[in-house]
Amino acid sequence: MASTEQEARTRGLDAYRLDAYIPERLVEEMCDGRMLGRLLVRKLGRRVVPRALARQDTETIVTSFAGIAVFDRPDLHKGGLSFGQDFPRVLNELGVSRVTRLFEYCAGPGYIGYSLLANGWCESLVLSDISPAGVAAARRTAAHNEIEDRVAVYESDALDQIPAEERWDLVVSNPPHFLPDATAPDDIQVFDEGWKVHARFYESVGRHMRPGGRVVMVENSAGSDPRLFEQMIRDGGGRPLKVHEGTDVNGRPNGLYYQVSEW
Repeated sequence: MASTEQEARTRGLDAYRLDAYIPERLVEEMCDGRMLGRLLVRKLGRRVVPRALARQDTETIVTSFAGIAVFDRPDLHKGGLSFGQDFPRVLNELGVSRVTRLFEYCAGPGYIGYSLLANGWCESLVLSDISPAGVAAARRTAAHNEIEDRVAVYESDALDQIPAEERWDLVVSNPPHFLPDATAPDDIQVFDEGWKVHARFYESVGRHMRPGGRVVMVENSAGSDPRLFEQMIRDGGGRPLKVHEGTDVNGRPNGLYYQVSEW
């Protein structure tokens, strides 16, 4: 059996490290315990003190995006923390400007969505995930930062539980990147059996998109071929625009790609 290190190289998981996108000094500053502690103390000084002390939640503050303290649980950590830092740069490279309403699919705790909201990429944010734990963490972030008026969080299997009236200008996602294998076949954060998570998304996203809206999905070239998703996009009524190569903080290709479509 391959070692964990060999397995990571095979799947290109080096691309998921935070320091692949952010210089080491900034990583340390962003995740500095003292800074996060100050954020927490400031928030606890408000009305949430009694409520926070009474609850026994397992989520904790993981990072901060421009002052938005983001909650997560250790078992939910995947590539989102890294991609949350990378998406603003990628959207700049793609020429995507500020939008009114942005949706993150397969959001987990919402690293990408909260990063884009904090960096001014949208006026309001929608997050959804099938995991109750991910949804709980995302909602706790919105409540803790007192931005519930700008953030909607749904627990949804694909887009099945998304309200029919939801409309988005931009959709971003870090979906599962691989077909199942023997290492951890039940890990739905990593594996998409038969690409059903992708297929169901592309089948239904069109009815929630405003005309000319774009979808930007980050994928892993070690696990998929963009031509497969291009056909799903066409079948769902969208138009494939481009496949944008992912790079690390030094501008080197990192094995990721961004599938961009218009709806």
